[in-house]
Amino acid sequence: MGFQVEFNWALKLKPDQGLNEEELEEGRIYKFEKEGYRIYPIDIPIDLINQNWEGIAKVVITKIELEEGKTLGSYRVLEIYSEEKKKVLTENWRKTVEYIKGEKIDDFSKVKVT
Repeated sequence: MGFQVEFNWALKLKPDQGLNEEELEEGRIYKFEKEGYRIYPIDIPIDLINQNWEGIAKVVITKIELEEGKTLGSYRVLEIYSEEKKKVLTENWRKTVEYIKGEKIDDFSKVKVT
């Protein structure tokens, strides 16, 4: 018997997990919820990416709680990326996923990396 936990160095969210890209504001704190137990660095800047592995913003996780098979947390937005920065970071994240998966990916919307 064991305890399965993921260590994440990016916060990847879908709209139903607490991401509304249009309403993000720098300095504001938002809540999120993810299935499974996850560990994030606290108060260390990481990338916020969406379900398509697109770079959205630089954030810090301010709190996480593990309960009943879920990770509940909050994050503060440090910087919302410019279009140029989004393009570069999206390319970086997608390349990383392709390296991990060992294949070229055409549709990133359903890709999960564990």
